[in-house]
Amino acid sequence: MATYKKRTISGAVCEIEFFNAPESRSPSLKPKRESIRTDEERREYNRRKSEKHFVRLVNTNFDHNAYYVTLTYDNEHLPATYEEAERNLENYKRRLQRYNPNIKLIAVTGEGKNSGRLHHHLIILGAAEKDIIEKWTGGNIARAEHLRKHNYYNGVDQGEDFTALAEYLFHHTEQVTKGRRWKQTKKLEQPKEQKPQKVCRSYSEKKPPKAPEGYKLVAVQTSEYFGSGYVCFKYVRIPCEELNYNRYSDKAKKAKTEVLNL
Repeated sequence: MATYKKRTISGAVCEIEFFNAPESRSPSLKPKRESIRTDEERREYNRRKSEKHFVRLVNTNFDHNAYYVTLTYDNEHLPATYEEAERNLENYKRRLQRYNPNIKLIAVTGEGKNSGRLHHHLIILGAAEKDIIEKWTGGNIARAEHLRKHNYYNGVDQGEDFTALAEYLFHHTEQVTKGRRWKQTKKLEQPKEQKPQKVCRSYSEKKPPKAPEGYKLVAVQTSEYFGSGYVCFKYVRIPCEELNYNRYSDKAKKAKTEVLNL
């Protein structure tokens, strides 16, 4: 067994994974997975893998200029089935693309917890707010607002990290639905994944690797689906305001030290 390092950049988020894998494996190295014994374990593993990809896809393609939109139905247009609601969503997506050919869009369909009414959540970048509102003919627009420029997790400003929103959207669509759990435009970019590299050093929560320039460490994650040795360090891009403040503070500290040494 050897330890490998893999870096993935998804927009403002950088993840550095360390995992064990046999040295004889092909260049497309992956973490050594614990054996899956039941169909339920396989479904759960695939669900987690799909969710991870979805979160990275959202962070890669959207920023605070994108709109978070909720489309609802009035009684006259309320679809009777999930399949009918999906057709309505596809038609809406095509209408938007006709007037905004460079649009980026990702969408999910779900039911209200209390009402049970079908509705849609979307993240849209590259479309005018006027088009977003006017091209929906099924009912009301419950929400059409920009994504937040500052997202806080456990009191820490993680900038344009939309992980919480992405996880909410992923779970909004029932797993029993056939095919992919979301709709998207074809022009979405994929996360930037670095090829795994063999490393000799070991890292832990108390001894993390050095943060890439312009990033800060915000979380350390492990997974029970892989053998011992798997750990993922999550970094986020430091917001410009915080970065400029830190630089100013460093200069002030340096100037104060020089004065004291006079």
